Amino acid sequence: MEKIAVASQKGGPGKTTTTVNLAAGLALTGARVVVLDIEPQAQAGQALGVRLSKAQIGLSLGLKLQMAAQGVPTGVRDILIDRSELLHKFKGTGQLFLLASEQHTMANAQHILHAAGNEKVQVLRELLAEIEDDFDYAVFDTPPAVEALNGVALAASDYALTLCLPKHATVEGAVAMRSTIRHVKDRTNADPKFLGAVLNMAKPPSDWSQEEMEVRDLMIDTNLHPFDTDIREDTRISRSYAIGVPSVLGYANHAPGKRYAKFLQEVLDRMDTPEAEWEIAQRVEAQLNGEPRERVGV
Repeated sequence: MEKIAVASQKGGPGKTTTTVNLAAGLALTGARVVVLDIEPQAQAGQALGVRLSKAQIGLSLGLKLQMAAQGVPTGVRDILIDRSELLHKFKGTGQLFLLASEQHTMANAQHILHAAGNEKVQVLRELLAEIEDDFDYAVFDTPPAVEALNGVALAASDYALTLCLPKHATVEGAVAMRSTIRHVKDRTNADPKFLGAVLNMAKPPSDWSQEEMEVRDLMIDTNLHPFDTDIREDTRISRSYAIGVPSVLGYANHAPGKRYAKFLQEVLDRMDTPEAEWEIAQRVEAQLNGEPRERVGV
């Protein structure tokens, strides 16, 4: 099972929609996929049509993290929630499962893990060992980097990517997140591969502001290895979140679904190729002039 963390320094850049669309896109290819909602706000679950009630508290991944962090034997197979019904309109699909979150139990897990420090940073990786052979991919929706849960998620991941918005401040956060990802190996046995940054809530070239143009070039200058595919601002993405069906499924033949599908292919390509061979987004001038894309190693 290959584990992919979607991470950012602060909240708000679109981690949840990116997570569930990557996961659903992978399931469309025939893969067995599980989404981990590691956020106390439980937004990944909501984006997949699941919101745990008080009566369902025993299904919370947060509760399992608490137990494991306190040395109580436990596992996660019994709390897997099957969301493969979301794929029913498509042929040749795999499976889509969820390990859901709930605010209070995940917040309590955060406090316990923070107090434990590095001693329990491998707790999620150890929990996932139980289902290692059941899935091809696990995709993590993570909290901001300031939280202990973020460290636990990165320590369990094999790959990680981050996000920017067309705002200068988000580039600084993405650079800090890249540094955090690359230093995970200094504190754990894990060494997640940084896959790059995706520009989210972008505008089409005809509507680029001066700030967005500067951000696009800055993502290259700061070695964030921006993906060639950006995710355009689109009300259908937020509508998809509200109804619990990822855009790559609900709008598969429309712009949001097609862009997420193209972005997923870039993610898979980067997972399978050396960093020097990655194609990255062009500089603004090159894009406007229709010049060929460059590679990281060029």
